[in-house]
Parts: sequence; C-alpha cells; structure tokens
Amino acid sequence: MIVAQKDYNYQYPPYTSYEKGSEKKAKKNAKLKNLVLVAIIASLSLLVLYRYALIYEKSLAIDKLEKQIQYTENINQQLRAEIASMSNPARIEEIAKERLKMQVPEKNQIVYVKVEYVPNMAKNEVSETMKRTDSFFMRLLGVFNR
Repeated sequence: MIVAQKDYNYQYPPYTSYEKGSEKKAKKNAKLKNLVLVAIIASLSLLVLYRYALIYEKSLAIDKLEKQIQYTENINQQLRAEIASMSNPARIEEIAKERLKMQVPEKNQIVYVKVEYVPNMAKNEVSETMKRTDSFFMRLLGVFNR
C-alpha cells in the first residue's frame, strides 16, 4: 500500500518583523493629524467668517452715515434757500416798515459826523516807535517760545 502524498499548498506571507504597538501608534498619529488638520481648517474658516461679519458691519455703518450726510445736505440746501429769500433787500425793507414801524430818514434827521484828520507824519512816527518796541518784545518772546 502506497501512501499517497498529499500536497498541501500553504501560502504564508513573507516573514517581516514588526511590532504590533507601532501599528497602533501609527493609527493614533494619523487620527491626531486628521484632528489637527480639521481644527486648523475650522479655525481658518471661522476667521474668514468673522472678517466678513466685520466687513458687513462696517458697510452698514457707512451706509447709515452716507444717508445721514445726504439728509444734512438736503437740510443745508433748504436753509440756504431760506436765507437767500430772507436776505432779499425788498423783503427786509417791507418787514422794517410793517412790523417794526420804521421809516426812511428825512433830510433834517440825518447827522453827519466829522472825523479829525491825523497827518500821515504823526502816524508814521508812532508806528515806527511801536514797531521798534514790538520787534524787541517779539524777539524776546520768540526766544521764550522756542
């Protein structure tokens, strides 16, 4: 009796020595890297959103100020028109006559005032002495101002 040889075909992976702990460590490192990456991306996106929120807030403030400027310019234009209508000489004369009961002065009511004539020579002498004292004092004050 011949014993038949059975052909067992076992396929074993090539033998490599590796530690089981290093595989777990690599998985933990990969998870940590992913977590850090997600945290960085989230913080950057929040930073961008915060910037856009600030920009939007500033643009609203600018729009509000522009509306206020337009409103004040309209009021200013209306007031200028009112001033122009109020400063009309004919209107002023009418108000003076009707409300204040004023009259145009007659010739005998006008009084002329005579101003004395001061010769130019006296003016020049006074002004030169004043200039001398002014320049001395101004120089003295200039030294103290420095």
